Amino acid sequence: MDVIDARRFRETDTDKGVMLKRLGKIWVANWQGFTRCQSGVSAIEFVAVAPFVFLILGVTLETGFMLFTEFTLQASVEDAARSIRTGSAQMSNLSAANFKTKVCNTVGSLIDCAGAVTVYVRSDNDFATLKANLPSPITIGPTTGITTVSAPACYNPGAPQKPAIIIATYDWNFVTFGMSAAFGNVSGGNARRLIGLTVFLNQNYPGATAGTC
Repeated sequence: MDVIDARRFRETDTDKGVMLKRLGKIWVANWQGFTRCQSGVSAIEFVAVAPFVFLILGVTLETGFMLFTEFTLQASVEDAARSIRTGSAQMSNLSAANFKTKVCNTVGSLIDCAGAVTVYVRSDNDFATLKANLPSPITIGPTTGITTVSAPACYNPGAPQKPAIIIATYDWNFVTFGMSAAFGNVSGGNARRLIGLTVFLNQNYPGATAGTC
């Protein structure tokens, strides 16, 4: 190898080294830029957080609808109870089906009242006896398994100046994931039995008609 060829070899070797250093610097710079890059972070954060946001939103909305339905059921029971408390239902021989229709006049706009609401009416000689004979409200409604057996149906509006109780129930089937674990009390925890209840003393209306259970 002459002097000129040796010089060219050294220059070529040097150029390769410089090129490799430059490539290394470019790679390091690009990697550092990539690690500091903020574009797309919002999308990644949204994907990570969105399921929890939608879950909380679903729980909030369904809880609100459920509580509003129970409030409306309570209001409908109190409204229909006036016909029994004043003796209007007893004097007109209002049947259990027709009294349930009175309850459904209010709450029926929200739910399938005719097919899903159970109405229980009972009266006794005094409040102590009424309390002793009253089944648990959780059992007033359709049978939902061995843990929730329906109480016998009852429609006894009572005689004048006798205590009476009206209970209406509706089973709310959960849609949002996880709510059944926190609120379920029937159907294996998959539904919640909503309850509307009122207790009162019948007025001294004419007559002494009373039903039996």
